[in-house]
Amino acid sequence: MYLEGDAHFSDAQAFTSTGDQASTNPAENYVGKDVWGTAKKQNAGEGGRLFLHVRVTTAFTSATPLTADLTVKLQDSPSTTSGSYSDVLTLASGVTRVGLTKGTEIYRGSLPANLDKYVRLLYTTADAIWTAGAMEAFLSTDPSGAKAIYP
Repeated sequence: MYLEGDAHFSDAQAFTSTGDQASTNPAENYVGKDVWGTAKKQNAGEGGRLFLHVRVTTAFTSATPLTADLTVKLQDSPSTTSGSYSDVLTLASGVTRVGLTKGTEIYRGSLPANLDKYVRLLYTTADAIWTAGAMEAFLSTDPSGAKAIYP
């Protein structure tokens, strides 16, 4: 079960440099145990019960227009140890500054099945330094993602 505080991977997370940046709040995917007591992966996204929304809260700007891009990946791990996360799904790849305006939804979809205990997003920016830009990513039971973005 996800709780309200677990539902936000990023809350107006700012990007002002190139490279990899993990979401500020990795979510714990509560893992059950089988009849022998062995941890099993959770099917959080199975049946479309939880939806992941990733969208822009502050428009992205850069000193070199149209060359900077953003890639967003969903990752999971059995522990929170740095370097133990592995890619599960690429949510967006090569989104340029033109596609990163305020309110743009980069991804909306159900979580995949069989996720490890900890889940996070990895944002990768390339080719230029952003002078502004922020993202939010959250889980919802509402596929429409009816969460307001205020000016």
